[in-house]
Amino acid sequence: MAGGRSLLSGANLIVALTSGESALSALRWQRAAEPCVWISNPLGGSEWASVAWNSALTVLMGFAAAGLLIRDLPARWTRAVQNGLLAIALRAVFDVAMFFRLVLHGEIVSAFPVPLSLGVLFVIVADVWLLRRAIPSAHLRSWPTTLLSVSGVLLGQVVMIGLHVLTFGSTDYRRDADVAVVLGARVYPDGTLSLALSDRLDTAAALFREGRVRFVLVSGATGVEGINEAGAMRGYLLDAGLPDDRILLDPAGVNTLATARNARRLMNEHHLTTALIVSHYFHLARCKLLFEEQGIAAVTVPARMSRRLVLEAYYVFRECVGYLWYALTRPLRSVVPT
Repeated sequence: MAGGRSLLSGANLIVALTSGESALSALRWQRAAEPCVWISNPLGGSEWASVAWNSALTVLMGFAAAGLLIRDLPARWTRAVQNGLLAIALRAVFDVAMFFRLVLHGEIVSAFPVPLSLGVLFVIVADVWLLRRAIPSAHLRSWPTTLLSVSGVLLGQVVMIGLHVLTFGSTDYRRDADVAVVLGARVYPDGTLSLALSDRLDTAAALFREGRVRFVLVSGATGVEGINEAGAMRGYLLDAGLPDDRILLDPAGVNTLATARNARRLMNEHHLTTALIVSHYFHLARCKLLFEEQGIAAVTVPARMSRRLVLEAYYVFRECVGYLWYALTRPLRSVVPT
């Protein structure tokens, strides 16, 4: 039971931490910040609605994380938190229903049709149930159980972030937009594109041919091979039949954050306001976070993979770490004007 409580505590803690940074980001940007957890804000889209909602999530989920481990918190506070958690659970139910409605109507397509809001709902229900079961905190005071608790907390955070990376990235939100932004990947010394990069470009080219977008923006930098990814990407799209005047070039996309910043500048120059972000599924949660930070109205489209990547498990783990880092440091980055 101690291991289960600590695992659940870790899941609560990651929701609390990322919600707290969303509240701080909204204050710094002076505009709404999208929550990292996929529970929509019922209070509206203003700056203060974002601050209030994310602050409430931080307090309630943080208290639940502490209550599961400490267990002897004041009963009156515990009851108040349980009531607050049940209110969040109702919103999570709404989001779960909305997700499956969109899937059933074909408005979105998911290779892994389990919304993160369902995971958060499970966590909240388990919180309420376990917080009602008073177990003396003395059971946790031995070294083995303390180590188990710490390990469980860490594992719970990894599971929650991993669930977000997998569920969000596996969902295709394509719709009509001004531009498809394609994130770069490796280009070999002879100029041949890696399979990962060609898959991304094939997906963007398909979006253009479908009439979903009017432009394709390719972003990449010069790698150790000495070839600029963006230039190679442009050549690939030209060979695929896309018009040269419909391809926008960002040769300085050294990382995802740089791509988001450069995309915002190029979109402003060409009077474009909406975007589809094209990359591999494991990359898209972080892409969405950083593009939203730049004030870009964007949704994500996972690249169609012609085959599984050899290092896919490593990429998923790397993105979990990267997503958490960028999420927690979001309030520290410079304010982006709207």
